[in-house]
This record gives sequence, structure tokens and C-alpha cells, in this order.
Amino acid sequence: MENIEPRVYRQRLVIEGHFKVKSTSDSIKEYLTTLSQLLGMTIFAGPYCWPPDDRSHLEVPLVDLNGFIAWKESGCHVYAFSATSLFIADIYSCKPYDVKTVVGYTRKFIESDDLLYKEV
Repeated sequence: MENIEPRVYRQRLVIEGHFKVKSTSDSIKEYLTTLSQLLGMTIFAGPYCWPPDDRSHLEVPLVDLNGFIAWKESGCHVYAFSATSLFIADIYSCKPYDVKTVVGYTRKFIESDDLLYKEV
């Protein structure tokens, strides 16, 4: 994508991989919180996860989970699709971060054998 405004620093990374661990609202929140700490981001909202997992509200069927955390420097949104065990993380920041750190942490956390990523 063409950089139409070079005066604004921005870094975006999209990660996809199949997960082997059980995906719950607690695990999504743990992923987002630890990622924030690893990258030195300042959390100002979240982490959030929806819909609630099957232990939280039995009236809401567990299908897929979405999570979000807002940083002073931007944020991260994740998706966990239960039917396919697909995990997607979209990390955006106006502060530089180390891609290898994010990819390594994500691969280990979700126990993925086929993790792919791309800087956008």
C-alpha cells in the first residue's frame, strides 16, 4: 500500500494460524495483556472479549471469540474461530515494535504449526 502520509508513523502486522489450545475469553485476554507488556504498549482500555465463553453466560452459544485491547499507541484485535481453529491477530501501532517478538510469542501461545504473517 502506498504511504499517503509519511509524517505519521504506523506499523501494522496481520498474523494467521491454526491453534491447538482451547480458546476462551480468559485466554484471549491473557494473549492481549501479555502482548501489550512484551511490546511496551500503554493499555488504556481492555482487554475485552466477546461473546462470553460458555462458562460466563450459558444463554449465549459459544461460536467464535473476538478480542480487543486499546493502547495509547493504537491497539490489537484478535479473532478465534472455533469451527476451524483459526486464530487471526491484527496489530496496529504508531510506535515501532519488533515483528519477530510478536510472531514468536503468538506461535508459542496458540501452539501453531502453520502460522503465517505479513506486515501491511
